[in-house]
Amino acid sequence: MSKKRGNGEGTIYKRSDGLWVAQVTVGYDPQTGKPKRKSFYGKTRQEVIGKLTEIIQELRTGTFIEPSKATFGEWLDKWLEEYKKGQLKPTTYESYKAIVDIHIKPALGGIPLAKLQPHMLQAFYNEKLENGRADGKGGLSTRMVHYCHTIIHQALKQAVKEGLLPRNPAEATSPPAVKNKQMRPLTEEELLKFLDVAKDDRLYAAYVVAATTGLRRGELLGLCWDCVDLEQGVIVVKRQLLILKNSLTLEETTKTKSGQRTVVLTDDAIRELKAHRKLQAQEKLLLGEAYQDHNLVFCKPDGTPLDPREFTKHFQRLLKKAGLPQVRLHDLRHTHATLLLKRGIPAKIVQERLGHSSITITLDLYSHVTPEMQRLAAESLNSLLNKEKSLVHKQGNR
Repeated sequence: MSKKRGNGEGTIYKRSDGLWVAQVTVGYDPQTGKPKRKSFYGKTRQEVIGKLTEIIQELRTGTFIEPSKATFGEWLDKWLEEYKKGQLKPTTYESYKAIVDIHIKPALGGIPLAKLQPHMLQAFYNEKLENGRADGKGGLSTRMVHYCHTIIHQALKQAVKEGLLPRNPAEATSPPAVKNKQMRPLTEEELLKFLDVAKDDRLYAAYVVAATTGLRRGELLGLCWDCVDLEQGVIVVKRQLLILKNSLTLEETTKTKSGQRTVVLTDDAIRELKAHRKLQAQEKLLLGEAYQDHNLVFCKPDGTPLDPREFTKHFQRLLKKAGLPQVRLHDLRHTHATLLLKRGIPAKIVQERLGHSSITITLDLYSHVTPEMQRLAAESLNSLLNKEKSLVHKQGNR
């Protein structure tokens, strides 16, 4: 039994087998002039009404793509615009779009969506690993190729939901396993040597805070004075400085929900932050109205944000000056965690200071410290039996 609907609103009816069907005209054949109809099926009337409403809206806004003609590139653009733009954080959306535009669409965008096969995606992953960098200097990292796969899989999953594909071809591929970059934390002696060389640097306090709190680079450079309590000796981590469309953006949320945290400062960090605040006050006074106050703790002499890439390069120059290995700035974070674990600080506390979403991440990242922790644990019990014998002896003499 069909229900009469207005022109352009489609038709809904129930088949004899109980399945509901909705049909709507999506265009006309240019050769015959006959209307082209699209059908949707569902177990309930409400289900097909929902699908029909979506298509009618797309037809009215001109965003409808005919399954037989849509290319993978066209679908990616539509998926980004309609399903991701309002859901993702602006920085995450921009990273999705950049990967689609720079890597995925040039290689796969022209393929009809309906003809996309698993072997095409697999060949794409393999090629990106071998020679995928935009500058032509080698392949992409396993993490970046896996990121490409994640985006492709999500986009195709939505295409399956909309009936544009019978199955998700990305599910039949084998994307590369992510290999974490080799960490190289500084030893305690190396850290002290680095800080000794950096002590006369304008940003000395930033390196002290990084090494004694484990803040990520974005969190460090996005730290504002309203989140620093030097009387209580704590900082609240809730912002990060990010590079968005080649400009610097201060974002109010950190990497993860657990990333929003309170971190207790060391006495050294408190002392250096107080000295840094005095230096910053002098810079403000010197520049007067030319000073651009963003309330940032670590910034340029004129108050504007520090470019994270330049901050990293400056760190590398100080390492070279100290005669130390060229480790990553992120390895100061690893240095902080490693030093704490070697001092017997529980992994749960380290997890909270670093802002990891689970303790499993912390334990996996710092498994190299486990053998030393095992040794310290064993040594702490070395005199246990001697104490027991001593106790028995004392009771026997009573």
